[in-house]
Amino acid sequence: MAASKNALIGRKAVGISFFTSYINTAIQFVSVMVLARILSPSEIGTFSLAAMLMSMLHVFRDFGVVQYIIQERELDRDKLRSVIGVAILLALAVGAVMLALSVPVARFYDNPALRDVMLVMALSFAISPLGSVVLGMLRREGRLKTIFYIKTFGSLCQVGAAIGLAMLGYGAISLAWSNFAGILAFGLAASFFRPKALPWLPRFRNIRDVLSFGSISSMGSLANMAGTSAPELIIGRVMNAAAVGYFSRATGLVQLFQRLIAGALAPLVLPYFSQIRREGKSLDQPYLMAVSQLTAVAWPFFAVLVLLAYPVTHALYGPQWDTSVPIARLLCIGGAIAAVGQFASQVMISSGNVRSSTLCNLIVQPVRIGAALVASQYGLMAIAGALVVAECIGLLCVSWFLRRTIGVTPGGLLRACAKSALITLCAAAGPLLVWLEGADTTPHVWIALLLGGAGALIGWIAGLVLTRHPLANHVLPLLRLRRG
Repeated sequence: MAASKNALIGRKAVGISFFTSYINTAIQFVSVMVLARILSPSEIGTFSLAAMLMSMLHVFRDFGVVQYIIQERELDRDKLRSVIGVAILLALAVGAVMLALSVPVARFYDNPALRDVMLVMALSFAISPLGSVVLGMLRREGRLKTIFYIKTFGSLCQVGAAIGLAMLGYGAISLAWSNFAGILAFGLAASFFRPKALPWLPRFRNIRDVLSFGSISSMGSLANMAGTSAPELIIGRVMNAAAVGYFSRATGLVQLFQRLIAGALAPLVLPYFSQIRREGKSLDQPYLMAVSQLTAVAWPFFAVLVLLAYPVTHALYGPQWDTSVPIARLLCIGGAIAAVGQFASQVMISSGNVRSSTLCNLIVQPVRIGAALVASQYGLMAIAGALVVAECIGLLCVSWFLRRTIGVTPGGLLRACAKSALITLCAAAGPLLVWLEGADTTPHVWIALLLGGAGALIGWIAGLVLTRHPLANHVLPLLRLRRG
């Protein structure tokens, strides 16, 4: 992103955030690789259904609390107590809703195991305020190392519980209990590092400001989460839990970019744009620079994943998940389109246009849900294709709102992505040769991955240099340090 003397996204901050993301992703990788070989597609699909419902309710549990803490200009002790009060009330309310829904949802999907999974998840909601408010304060203060310790401890506890319970034969509910263990561990670790300025006692009066901000923010977040979760919920109803499992694994591959790159930057983006706004500067050029740098990584990533989807799936999940490969390839196209508007919501919120961000999601996500619903009559591939079309429509909508809020035009977005397209061609050249040589049929998947990955990295760096992309200024010094 654009260099700035006061910018919150400096090299050190980015480095710590990426390190946090990669360590936690590596821990999750171990879990995914092991659990995909222990649990059946039906068991993973059962948990995925419950997890999708939980993710939508999680929006109400969070209710924009973390975002409120980060963006609020004057955050005094009374406001913090109100934030804690809101977090507790919402967590208990959402947990109660999850509890009440457990039986009807299990009946709706004709899957009794869903009831037990949702009961455990209701408990997870109840204990979530232990860490959520602390996380918001730590992000506001920029204490990234502390966040790393907390997240890593929580991830280790969650993965350990998941693998242990799965090996003992607990099936889908082992994932629910591991989620509970991870949230509890995260909360306990967060309490240990709790900032001194953060009070312990909640306040249940004068919470109107928090609720007002949260109500608008959460509507957009809920729409976004509903659009993300809808395909698997629809598949679970129209098809079966095994089909959910296959689609979930394909989605998991595509979300590798979110975990490895976008997820690492996400904690920094809102504070970064908010700081620029507080300095009275325009947000259009910083946003375009962010798009340019993000797509220079995202587009090559998805292009390479399309070509190497088969060996990646076999390496991570095993041969029993081959059905997910063509689905993942289609979803990668959607992921590349979505990357252009990845940070649109954050820049609109930081510019004071939280209503525009919400309205954009309220328009885009119903299109996504409708597309998945119509396509569900024709199979998993049809759903994946429909979601690609929905992402195209979503990008058009996002572009319109960006022009209204911060003055970024569609032409500006295209120009920001021009170099990324050339870099993508360079990065995909090596993996394309590996694919043409039979990457989709080879039993030596790790060799295909190593050759394809090495070719992609060399091509990507060459593309950065040839296009003189700003990212080259960050990547090339790292290579010189390694050679030194």
